[in-house]
Amino acid sequence: MSFSRPKFPGNPFDQLILMTVLGLAIAIAAIWGHSHQFPLKVADFSWSGEKIGVFDKYFTISFNRWVDRASIAQNLVIKPNLRGKISWRGNKLFYTLTELPIYATKYEVHIEDNNQALQPFIGMFQSHDRAFAYIGINGQERGKLILCNIITTGENLTELKKTILTPNDLIVTDFAIYPRGDKILFSAVEAVSNSENSLKQALYTVTTGLNQKTNSEVSRSGRVKRFLEATTYQNLKFDLSENGETVIVWRVNQNNSADASLWVIAENGDARPLGIGGEQFKVAPDGKTLAIKQDRGIALIPLVEGAGSPQFLENFERILGFSEDSSQKLLVRKNNNISYSLYTVDNQGEAQLLIHSRNPIIACQTEPRQRTNLYCLKTDLVLGQNNQLQEEPFLSIINLPKAQDIPLLALPNYRGVQMSMSPDGVALLFDQVVINPFAVDNNLITGSGERIADGRLWLLPLPETVDSQTPQNITPRELNSGFKPRWLP
Repeated sequence: MSFSRPKFPGNPFDQLILMTVLGLAIAIAAIWGHSHQFPLKVADFSWSGEKIGVFDKYFTISFNRWVDRASIAQNLVIKPNLRGKISWRGNKLFYTLTELPIYATKYEVHIEDNNQALQPFIGMFQSHDRAFAYIGINGQERGKLILCNIITTGENLTELKKTILTPNDLIVTDFAIYPRGDKILFSAVEAVSNSENSLKQALYTVTTGLNQKTNSEVSRSGRVKRFLEATTYQNLKFDLSENGETVIVWRVNQNNSADASLWVIAENGDARPLGIGGEQFKVAPDGKTLAIKQDRGIALIPLVEGAGSPQFLENFERILGFSEDSSQKLLVRKNNNISYSLYTVDNQGEAQLLIHSRNPIIACQTEPRQRTNLYCLKTDLVLGQNNQLQEEPFLSIINLPKAQDIPLLALPNYRGVQMSMSPDGVALLFDQVVINPFAVDNNLITGSGERIADGRLWLLPLPETVDSQTPQNITPRELNSGFKPRWLP
């Protein structure tokens, strides 16, 4: 009896492919079987030991082999709770936050899945401390830009750690913070008391020394660099886009007042005039659109190619801000019956009424957690000294879904209050400035040119729920002297 050798079908090339496929299948089966001899565990957690802020949107968790995704999602717990959505790419879990982290908080990520014999996992991260900047008034802080960290030292106990950022030879007049908080753009004059010097307001940047990411390098605090000179032009006002890429400056030629225009200063320092004026303006968060107050309304000017056509929004008197994606503008209209209306206007020019108010609306900021409440500065007429009517600012909450306008806190003594919403939406900063019109040698001035005699900074905790039927009994906390407080992101 004879035996014949088994033959593979096809030509030699087909046989080679078939043998290769069989070999790969055997190898994959071997690797799969071998991998299941190792315990299932977390191989990497992207936020391990990190400090995060509101600009950090997601973390990842990688596993060493295949997992039951539904079971892992069911057993993932974050303490304290931090809501988010789960998605997958292979054996890597992506957790995208749907709410903002609370600053100065330590978080733990737990996964314990007995169904898959997963090694229990605990990962830790924390949000960084709250920090803000302001202009100092008293002592060695006078006229300087101050960085203040609010450090939690125990339950309900905090400590203010202050750092002077600018040198003695500069008097800071205004500032704006870059999106990562690593540097600040500010305007300043030389610390010399004469009228000529007050016109030479240059722009500078200064490093804060804050490292919001533990694995990145950061410059030490107080490194000042000139951003825009003041030899030919007066730099009267400026605005920085929230993405930090565009600066708009209102400039007037010191030798020819007719040569006055808004200028665009790019991130690389390139400057160009727009050929259009306006002392009240605001640049969109993405830096692509500029809103300018004009005689009969608000002009919208595209700053880059593809940003749309110029628009004019008639009969609006003030722009209060933009939505986060720059698609909506928040505007105030003064009505014929001496009332005021708050509108949003989209990119097509369609206006939607939010609420009417009998009081002038000076500024509004959105509470960033729910995005349903606007905290607005308004003014009211009250009977002051010598029985004369005077304007007094107050803070109110506008609940957008319910169209409710709820007075919150009176802010007496000074109309030009500056306020700033914390990035995690839990507190407001505001100032209270005292004016001395007779202090001619005082080089601390407000945006309207008034001389500052004194100023205090206040921290106001925000209510968790807002309802017109429930009185909001919250008390501001006095911090220290200063003015123009602004939170770092």
